[in-house]
Amino acid sequence: MKRLFLLFLVPVLLSCEDATDQLFPQPQPVRLPAATQSGANTFGCRVNGQVWEASNTTTLAGNVLTPNAYYEHGELRLDAFRRLQVAGPVTNFNFVVDHVTGPGVYPLGALRDHAGRHAVLQTSRRRVGYATDAPSAGTLTITRLDTAGAHPSVAGRFELRAEPQQSARYADLPAVLQVTEGRFDVQLTRR
Repeated sequence: MKRLFLLFLVPVLLSCEDATDQLFPQPQPVRLPAATQSGANTFGCRVNGQVWEASNTTTLAGNVLTPNAYYEHGELRLDAFRRLQVAGPVTNFNFVVDHVTGPGVYPLGALRDHAGRHAVLQTSRRRVGYATDAPSAGTLTITRLDTAGAHPSVAGRFELRAEPQQSARYADLPAVLQVTEGRFDVQLTRR
């Protein structure tokens, strides 16, 4: 009787495994998002040559958690938090760019100069962050800025060089972060 029960139980357990795979699908591989201009809520780049992709997360109510963008009185704030599958020290990006009037190239300056145009990259070690650290540390290129449409969004590209904000160096963190092939297409959040 036990053998008959086991023979019946094995197919049931195998079918349960298939059912749980459908409930919890495997995550897509980490890759650079396509360069779009449709409000697709994508953000990605290469950090020291490795692909970094933002998590594309929304609340149950449909509000975007990450990446997110705010635009008010000419100031653009853009934030993105990495996908769990991404390896490396950088956990999130924060851009602040002032005097944004529309599509164009906006230089990123040094955070220490209290510039209105800079980028900050945070690491898994909360005490250590990287920031643009020179008058011409990179650029944020806006290819689309729609603030009045039915689905306001901002899209573009970026590249930058960031250095640790603290003078202390950690052996497991790079001395410099070189960010290339950055692209974003994010819906604007209304305040």
